[in-house]
Amino acid sequence: MSKLSEKIRAVDDGSAELYEVPEWDVVVEIRSMTARARASFVAEIAGTGGDLTEANDPNRIMGMWWHVISQTCFDPDTGDLAFEPDDVEWLFEKNARVVNDLANQCMEASGLTEEAQADMGKDSSGLLIDEDGELLSVGSTSG
Repeated sequence: MSKLSEKIRAVDDGSAELYEVPEWDVVVEIRSMTARARASFVAEIAGTGGDLTEANDPNRIMGMWWHVISQTCFDPDTGDLAFEPDDVEWLFEKNARVVNDLANQCMEASGLTEEAQADMGKDSSGLLIDEDGELLSVGSTSG
């Protein structure tokens, strides 16, 4: 291994922030996804042709929300993941706006929203969910 790769390997480059969900009277720690988790997320939401043409399917949106929330939300007191696989069923019975806001915050922490990509100085070809839970493309957003 080169000295440069050793240096990169040793760096903890993840980010974490506390996010209050007042409707649930909790604070969660949102951590950025790893590159592996992000690649899995993108593969999961992409259609069979590799694009987002099937992304407005409600099951795909729930799958997308679940993937990002379950991979990035942690209990700030214990450091454990906040959700377990069985939690997916009851989570989607909660207020859609609250779940959507949480999912957007999780995506932003991992550079998966248009705003986060713009903040990084990259092409704004990321994902954005509107208030109704619809996946928006770059051409469908309004300023």
